Amino acid sequence: MNSFERVTAAFGGHAVDRVPFAVWRHFYPDENEGAAKLAETTIAFTKRHQLDLIKYNPRAHYHAEPWGTRYRYGKDGHPVLDRYAVRKPEDWARIDRKTLREPAFQELLYGMRLVREVLPDTPLVATIFTPLGVLERLAGKERVLADLRARTDDVVAALDAVTETFAELAAACCEYADGIFLATTTWAGRDTLDDGEYRRFGTAYDLRVLAGARGAALNVLHVCGPRARVVELARYPVAAVSWNPRLAGNPDLAAFLAAVPSRGAIGGFSDEAFVTSSPALAKREAREGLAQTGARRWLAAGGCTIPVDSRP
Repeated sequence: MNSFERVTAAFGGHAVDRVPFAVWRHFYPDENEGAAKLAETTIAFTKRHQLDLIKYNPRAHYHAEPWGTRYRYGKDGHPVLDRYAVRKPEDWARIDRKTLREPAFQELLYGMRLVREVLPDTPLVATIFTPLGVLERLAGKERVLADLRARTDDVVAALDAVTETFAELAAACCEYADGIFLATTTWAGRDTLDDGEYRRFGTAYDLRVLAGARGAALNVLHVCGPRARVVELARYPVAAVSWNPRLAGNPDLAAFLAAVPSRGAIGGFSDEAFVTSSPALAKREAREGLAQTGARRWLAAGGCTIPVDSRP
């Protein structure tokens, strides 16, 4: 089996020659040096670790740049916020629909094209953030939450513009990628919005972005943090759900597979398994994953982006 065959068979509940495996991380400072450098590093990382899926990790803030959020870089290459695009409530009116001509979007598309040319048989998914997550990068979480409740119409207009932008970007990504990796960040956690609020301001817009990638073979939903709506959001039109089963309030792999019979599961490893000097913890967590899944419908992975200090 090649990686594409292995991953699609696994998510479909079929037997595989081995459980597929993937991790993704940020590459500082390489990701700040342009699409070609990031693609080169991504390809080398994928080959070195024989990964079965590439979650293309662009600059963490690429999705906020078109509207004016700005970052500077420390000596280690980590981005440091310089200023938000939305600094007062009246600024929401400035959040309009952007086109694919934006440099940040062109950089993403070019990088994925380069990766696809070198690794045509490895599944490739494009990182797209939930529209609420984009707004957080434009204004900060506290302002989004406050204005979502106090100036609902203004924020909803911005949500619409962002959603239209990223639905178009999702479609463009699928010219090179096998799907999108829709990251809800922490907005889908039960401690951020109540169920009604997330249906109204989260799900309604998430589904519009996913519609841009309609027909792609490997759309993935990622739900971040503890107490996440993992099972509830698994009804989204995706092939698999990525989450951290080891965080409080989240289902483990077995519980998810029992509750959601038609989706693959991505996850199983803790951050600690990647940074400890001994492989013993990773081996133990792999055995636990095999016991819970029976090696079906599972892609072994971290619960999110793995730490940059993960061991080789």
